[in-house]
Amino acid sequence: MSNSMPARFSGHGRTVSNRIAAFAFDAAERAGVSPHVFSARTGINASELRERDGRIDGVRHRRVVELMAQVGPVARADPNEAHTLFPDFPVLGNLCLNGRTLREALESFHTFRPLIGEFDFLCFRETPEHAQYEYIAEFAPGNGFQALANFQVLASLVRAYDVTRRTVFHVSLVGSALPRPHDPGEFFGAPVRYDADANRLQFSAALLDVPFIQHNTALAPFLHQQAEHELRRIRHAHRFSSSVERLIGEILGDTADERHTSATLLARLCERLDTSRWTLHRQLQTEGLHFTELEARVKFREACRLLGETHSSLAQISDQLGFSSQSAFTRFFRSRHALPPLAFRQRTQTQNTV
Repeated sequence: MSNSMPARFSGHGRTVSNRIAAFAFDAAERAGVSPHVFSARTGINASELRERDGRIDGVRHRRVVELMAQVGPVARADPNEAHTLFPDFPVLGNLCLNGRTLREALESFHTFRPLIGEFDFLCFRETPEHAQYEYIAEFAPGNGFQALANFQVLASLVRAYDVTRRTVFHVSLVGSALPRPHDPGEFFGAPVRYDADANRLQFSAALLDVPFIQHNTALAPFLHQQAEHELRRIRHAHRFSSSVERLIGEILGDTADERHTSATLLARLCERLDTSRWTLHRQLQTEGLHFTELEARVKFREACRLLGETHSSLAQISDQLGFSSQSAFTRFFRSRHALPPLAFRQRTQTQNTV
């Protein structure tokens, strides 16, 4: 079993399931954080939390983590609750709960953990006596609340393969001890050590290769294919370039009174992504794209919307989208559509009235 440590700590292009944000929203509300404050601090609105199979980009996930670190122990997982994310991630759960052994189940969890989220790292180490995980947080590394949630999920998975139900987990966490009602020592079967130098979970290695009597051999390849298909779908739909396109559209919509030249749009985009222009261009190049092409795509879509849904003049649309002149806007539009802007507007508005 290999470590799940990527080569870089960049948040660009990586995403997290919106279920993680929903868990954080509920915990923050229990701690007295209003929905309005949660949305303002994270940039995540209520509709995004309800979206089926939704994903949250890295910038906003970081805000969620930093908010939860400030909220404190009361927002951590209740040790009396069931600690498994699998009901919310059935594709991952079905695969992990049908391994030939616990080792195979944990390898599946490592491989397809990006279905939950692509941030933070789980490193595995094995000795003849012990299996050990170390959790490394990218955001709020001095607080062990993210490690605790992950360790509770892992412990639930291990216990599903332990017929004796007697597994004891030795856990150490960075950060201060939790108040007694929130302390998870009883759940793990041993007191948790706090103020440690790293987040670690340790259990007996003897469990790793015991055959799992409930393993369904015929079903296994179909569950693996389903997980691979879902992971490909997520990574295709949430590539870095897709996030850039979405943000360009948001900037155009949020500041409709401004003139969006390429320079001002690029500056605002880098500010929203908390990155440099060089890094932005380099990340797009890995997908074979350039900022100017994404800018043109979004501006064309916005031009079509403005022509079809508003009464703004061509001069107003041209200025809003950052073109140097109305004729430059017309040339741009004709390069992407068979009709000139006015003819497109007339045809679209006619269709809408039929």
